[in-house]
Amino acid sequence: MNSKPVWKIEKIVLPQHADHAGVMWHGKYFNWLEESRINALSEVGISYFELTKNGLDLPLINTSIKYKSPLFLGEKITIESEFNIDKSPRINVISKFHNKKNEILTIAEVNLVLINKLNFSIIKISRKINAYKSFYRAQIYRMVRVVYSIFLYLCNFCFSIS
Repeated sequence: MNSKPVWKIEKIVLPQHADHAGVMWHGKYFNWLEESRINALSEVGISYFELTKNGLDLPLINTSIKYKSPLFLGEKITIESEFNIDKSPRINVISKFHNKKNEILTIAEVNLVLINKLNFSIIKISRKINAYKSFYRAQIYRMVRVVYSIFLYLCNFCFSIS
């Protein structure tokens, strides 16, 4: 069985993350989720900042968070994220927030799409990448190389596209 890699990031609930009751404020989860996605890309050699410089972006299209148990001030948390992709342009990321006892405290699902910032068109990451490569060759060949790198990364490390 081919299992997908899981990327991990360690965090501590600091005073700026918590409300007056010492519980992590719900809005801070989104900051941590974004940090974990950027960190995962960086770990495989893809700079999110280079993506944006090359005219690409990964906007969030929808999300859901299930708060199973609160995160408390001073608590050490491990966020484990798994990237999923199929033939749609959507990139699905499932993240689980674990405490030091390895209990799952929160489960988040984030859906992103890769876009061309010049015209806000969605770039479908699939085996059809060569069609995009030829389409963009004259205008933005460098950008397509970055898209192709992401595609290869996703195929080689995360996804089994049939």
